[in-house]
Amino acid sequence: MRVTGGDARGRRLRPPTSAGTRPTSALVRAAVFNALATRAWEDVRVLDLYAGTGSLGIEALSRGAQWADSVEKAPRQCAALRENLRLAGLENRANVYCITVEKALETLKGPYGVVFLDPPYLAAGLDAVLESLASGSLLTEDAVVVVEHSKHTLLKERYGELAIARSHRYGDTVVDMLTEGGAW
Repeated sequence: MRVTGGDARGRRLRPPTSAGTRPTSALVRAAVFNALATRAWEDVRVLDLYAGTGSLGIEALSRGAQWADSVEKAPRQCAALRENLRLAGLENRANVYCITVEKALETLKGPYGVVFLDPPYLAAGLDAVLESLASGSLLTEDAVVVVEHSKHTLLKERYGELAIARSHRYGDTVVDMLTEGGAW
């Protein structure tokens, strides 16, 4: 697994250490960041929920994001994520929280301009997490929430002020991008 763009492009990342961790494929990562290319990264703070290997947050940092907070509940995977940040040379612009997503949403301070959610495909509670994000104070006014999920999981069109602005399917994976009011 490698970083696909930016300053750390081509750097190898450690694969998942926890059973059931499914890293975002290079194809999907490249597509997500191509879709986000119209947005400026310089002052953006990123939140990577269900971070796993950290590839999405690392990719954002590599492409110029100011800071990334990554949330992963599995301790072994948190250690691998910290190692991936070190391998990419980005450990001084990120923090890893080894807690549940629900706890992170209660304790982290925003605001974040981009939030990535890549939960395990069989995990429950994605709607509740999105509702919490939409009703909290973690997002900037022009934030984008990127949700990677199984084609068998259907998101609602709207979570509070967040609405699906773009949706793309890549095999069994769907990537939905939500913004305030669904505006792109």
